[in-house]
Amino acid sequence: MRYLLLVILLCFGAVQLSAQVTNIDTVDYPDPIIPKSNTHNFNTDFWYTIAVRAYAYEQFPQLLNQPSGKQYHTSYFNGLLFKINDNQISYRLQAAHFRNDIVFSDECEGCLPDVGGKLRNTAIKLGVEKSVNYSRVQPYFGGDLGFMFQQLNTQGFANTSVFAEDTKNALLFSPFVGAKVYVVPRVAVGAEANFNIAYTYQKTNNYTDDSFTGAPDQVKRYRWEYFFAPVAAITIQYSFGLINQ
Repeated sequence: MRYLLLVILLCFGAVQLSAQVTNIDTVDYPDPIIPKSNTHNFNTDFWYTIAVRAYAYEQFPQLLNQPSGKQYHTSYFNGLLFKINDNQISYRLQAAHFRNDIVFSDECEGCLPDVGGKLRNTAIKLGVEKSVNYSRVQPYFGGDLGFMFQQLNTQGFANTSVFAEDTKNALLFSPFVGAKVYVVPRVAVGAEANFNIAYTYQKTNNYTDDSFTGAPDQVKRYRWEYFFAPVAAITIQYSFGLINQ
């Protein structure tokens, strides 16, 4: 009888233990939630770049006997830039043309305090640009060599009888720093500043009337000049021709 009770108790205990054991393979777990991240591939490896100079705030070579503190000039959409890119090095060619009516102070003996006229300035430069990295925001630096032609047809205010024609040729070296930001993979906005070291040849013809005829009072001179462009260019750039195609 005791053995029979012992067998019954063992069987009852085995049934209870099996009821509490769960097969791991039959357990359902919810799928893990992995947060999504928004990523963008900004490939900046392009062979060529074309840019439009949308804005500039800069100085030009000296006009007539203008004081050494040269005035700043503002211009819009007056230049083009073309670059050939080779990894972090770019070779660039650019041209810009300024044309506007201006007023400035002249220091010549007998001249009026204010002088005005039409100023034209054309610059062509060839240079090298090096980017610091390949990211979406790319600081860069470099230098340009170039040539600048400047012409001013001017006359003093307040019924002055002296008219002048001032022309200047300049050889330039322009170190620069800047940065560009890629808005989308092919389109970037750039900004740069430069400092210009120029060797200039100036010829000034002073006339006694506005017909610019007769023998003028002529002045010629060579000089070194230095002028600054805190905003040499705000550019809108488009790149094309993938390097790794």
